[in-house]
Amino acid sequence: MQKYNKYLSIRILIVFWYIIILLFQISFHTSPSIAKENTVIIIQSQQIVAYNEAVKGFQEGCKGKNISIRATYNLNGDAEEGKRIIQNIKGKKSKPDLILAVGILAATIVKDQFTNIPIIFCMVINHERFNLQGVNVTGISSEASVEDQFAVLKEFFGAHKNIGVIYDPTKTGKIISEATHIAKKFEFNLITKEVDSENKATSVLNTIIRKIDILWIIPDGTVITKNSLDTILKGTLKYNLPTFCTSSAIVKAGALISVSTDYTHTGIQASEIAQTLLNSPQTTSLGVQQPEKLTLTLNTQTADILGINLSSMQSRSDVILYP
Repeated sequence: MQKYNKYLSIRILIVFWYIIILLFQISFHTSPSIAKENTVIIIQSQQIVAYNEAVKGFQEGCKGKNISIRATYNLNGDAEEGKRIIQNIKGKKSKPDLILAVGILAATIVKDQFTNIPIIFCMVINHERFNLQGVNVTGISSEASVEDQFAVLKEFFGAHKNIGVIYDPTKTGKIISEATHIAKKFEFNLITKEVDSENKATSVLNTIIRKIDILWIIPDGTVITKNSLDTILKGTLKYNLPTFCTSSAIVKAGALISVSTDYTHTGIQASEIAQTLLNSPQTTSLGVQQPEKLTLTLNTQTADILGINLSSMQSRSDVILYP
C-alpha cells in the first residue's frame, strides 16, 4: 500500500509539472495582438453616402480582429473643425495605434499632423495630386486602374476604337501618360485634348467629337464641374456618343457606364490592411493599394437613347443598373 501511494504521488507530481509547463508555453507563445487590443480612430471628411459606406465596411471588417474603434470624428468639410479635432486627439494621454482617414480633407490633415502613427487613407479622388506619401502612410486608390477601365471598355465596345479624353495636364497629366501606353495594349487609339480652364472644356470637346467613338471622362477638376458636366453629357448624346467614367454619380447624371470602387469593400480592405500593420509593427507603410472590388454602373435610359444593347453585361454579378 505504501508503495502504491508513493507511485500515485509521483504520478500526481508529474501531471502537475506537465500542466505548469503547458501553461507557461501557452503564455510565452501568445501573440501580442491577442494579449493587447489595438485601438483605432476614424476621421471622416464629411457625411456623404460613399464615405459612410466605407466607414461601415471598416467597422464590420474590424470585428473579431482585436481592433477596437475608439472614436469616429466627422470634420463636416471644415478645415478649422479639423484642426480643433486634431488638437483634441493630440491632447489625449492615450494615443491610437492607427488612424483611418476617409476623404481628402481628413487625409491631408492627418498626414501632416501625425508622423509616428500608421495612417490608412481611402476615398480620395485622384490621390496622386495631394502628395499623400510618408513612411507611415498607406492608402487605397479610389479609382479603378487605367488597365481595369480599358479592359471593361474593350469587353463592352470591342477593340480598334477611338477614345477621346479632355484633361488638364497639371491635374491629370500622369493618368494620361499612363493611359497612352496602356491604350496600345488594348488596341485603342487615344485622342487627347488639353485644357487649362473649365470654360474651354465644351469648345475643346467640339473639336474632337466627330473623330471619336467614345468619350472617356476622368476625375479632372478643371474639366468636370457642375456646369461643364451637364453641357458635356448633353453634347455627347446629341452626337450619339457613349461616355465612360469612374464615377457612378456621373452615370446617374447621364453617362453610359462607369467602373468604380465598391465603397463598402474599400472599408473592408482598409480593415485588412490595418490588421497587417498592427500585427507587424516593423511595417509602417504598404504604399497605395489598388481597390480589390469594382462595380460597373450602367445607365439604361442613356443606353436606350444611344441604341446600345446591354444584355451582354446585365448577367454580371458586379453590374448595377440605373435607374
